[in-house]
Amino acid sequence: MSKKRREQEAEILKQMDDAMQEQSQERGTESATTPQAERTPAKKGKIFGVIEDKTPDEIHCSKCGTLMEKGVCPTCGHRIYVPMSEEKKGKIRFIVTCVAMAIFVVIFVLTQIFK
Repeated sequence: MSKKRREQEAEILKQMDDAMQEQSQERGTESATTPQAERTPAKKGKIFGVIEDKTPDEIHCSKCGTLMEKGVCPTCGHRIYVPMSEEKKGKIRFIVTCVAMAIFVVIFVLTQIFK
């Protein structure tokens, strides 16, 4: 991995940590003023069913500071890594499984025919 890429990843992780701290501070002030019944918990998924997803909802561009939309800065066009959604992962797994099963069936049939 190149030094530049490592620096970029370190900067992204720093931004994510900052955003998480801001969110926790906002939650702390919200919990003091908002009754328990009115609070809506933020739904965060789990990665691999075990690790909690701590990706912040808002990330600012490292180049110009603008709020990024889906990993792309609307002002300067800078892009960051955005993890693949669970739906897309499931769809890819399903397609790969179907293709692998089809190949297995074809190979099995061919080996039975040419015995």
